[in-house]
Amino acid sequence: MIELARSYVGILSELCGPALGVAVEVFVVGIVATFATDLWQRLLQAIAGLPPANWGLVGRWVACFRRGIFVHRPITATPRVRGEVAIGWGFHYAVGIAYAALYLAIMRLGFGSGPTLISALAFAIALLVAPWFVMQPALGLGFMAARMPHPAGVRAINVSVHTVFGLGLYLGAIAWPVGVA
Repeated sequence: MIELARSYVGILSELCGPALGVAVEVFVVGIVATFATDLWQRLLQAIAGLPPANWGLVGRWVACFRRGIFVHRPITATPRVRGEVAIGWGFHYAVGIAYAALYLAIMRLGFGSGPTLISALAFAIALLVAPWFVMQPALGLGFMAARMPHPAGVRAINVSVHTVFGLGLYLGAIAWPVGVA
């Protein structure tokens, strides 16, 4: 199946140029990495009884951007928005794809090398800056989830999810290396 997809992308790349192959790689790596986090969260839910991620709240946050509202105290007090769950899931995957693009650009253009497991894990852990210092405070959860009932537990879950995202970045990159399309 992957070989068939690579052949198809190879044909399209010949017609549309090499940028298409890079775009497809970024898309594939981002989807693989983000899907890995979703599987990990489902596993945590099944094993430890943790609640699933509420992408509806993230969608509500994103939907309020167009009205100029970026900070909520807390997001649960903000009225529901039509389609917030779909918006949240879409944002979740769009961010994963954007992070994959950034990671691959840093590795290939910045360092002149391919992805490695260590670099993918380090990159994903560094990305914790975004939820801890932007998203969680904007949702009214405080810096590093300080306003949550169990902030240390939330942080541990955040670290584990980002670690799995890094693993997914690496696995996606080695499953769909550039130049094979």
